[in-house]
Amino acid sequence: MARPGPEHPTQARLGRVRLGLVLLAAAVVLPVAALLFPLVGLPSAASNLAVSLLVAGAPEILCLVAVALLGRAGFDALGGRTVPRSAASVREEKVRYYGALLYCGLNTLPIALYAYVPAVMPGGTAKLVILAVTDLGFVLSVLLAGGQFWEKFRRLFVFEPDWPAGS
Repeated sequence: MARPGPEHPTQARLGRVRLGLVLLAAAVVLPVAALLFPLVGLPSAASNLAVSLLVAGAPEILCLVAVALLGRAGFDALGGRTVPRSAASVREEKVRYYGALLYCGLNTLPIALYAYVPAVMPGGTAKLVILAVTDLGFVLSVLLAGGQFWEKFRRLFVFEPDWPAGS
């Protein structure tokens, strides 16, 4: 009988990957749905409430839970990585990693301005577009951060004792 490993993933691992992919897709679909929701023709109060529920943290949470479930192996599977990294690709990965972290940090600027100085930010449909694009930007920055970030984030939720077993 084959042993579970990278070549023979267990059912639990496959379930975790499937759930991670569904959550990642939902993190992208929610802000896009929020952009389309005002076109439905509901009263503005109902439309604003629905859009707020779609963009107020849900995409970010779904994206981070997906990353925690998938880890580096999931990222590599998404990217179809089968070839070993060269020195040039490691440099590119480092630039992409720090660029994505910078982009993610800059992405918080519109959210902070809406939270603390709403008078300087536009309202109405422009607010909706800005918040939805910010959510999509967050998901994009997490995707661009690469497998190393995904694995670091996943390991936050995995207990690993720092002492040898039996001591």
